[in-house]
Amino acid sequence: MSARGFTLIELLIAMAIFAFLMMLAGPMYADFMGNTQIRNAAENTLTGVRLAQTQAVRSNRPAKFVIDPTATTGGWSVFPWDENTVDYALVALDTYGWKEGASRTTVTALPAAATQVTFDGLGRVVPNADATASLTRINVTNASVSAPRDLSILISAVGGTTATKLCDPAVPALPPDPRSCS
Repeated sequence: MSARGFTLIELLIAMAIFAFLMMLAGPMYADFMGNTQIRNAAENTLTGVRLAQTQAVRSNRPAKFVIDPTATTGGWSVFPWDENTVDYALVALDTYGWKEGASRTTVTALPAAATQVTFDGLGRVVPNADATASLTRINVTNASVSAPRDLSILISAVGGTTATKLCDPAVPALPPDPRSCS
């Protein structure tokens, strides 16, 4: 009767092959995860902007999207208009934090000092109540990725010449490509 199983040599060879494959795949996996965080942050930010715009149209009252670009504690919130207080609600309608799947991303709001955008009941961008500049673009990147696939969110009013959309700054505008930021 012959013994069944693996010899120690066979197990060591299998472990060496596995370790070699992990060494090759590790950097690619890290880049994949970093780019996934960029996409996660960008898509969730676009969702927040569209939620604010939709809430404004649905309620026929202003709603504002507020962003905190701080990497560790930041995120975004959507505040609807409160008829009772004649101001924006104290409690956000919805929020998202970068630590929820995008903890290593860097979010940059444009213009530089802008942190919010306000939509009226028709979904149009209107001046902010505190007279600060309105957000027009949000850039998302991840510095820990060797070749990051940066994404941007362009913010515009309903029916404008551009749309509120997620775009890729690396995609050229010509020939016309809907993924471009132009």
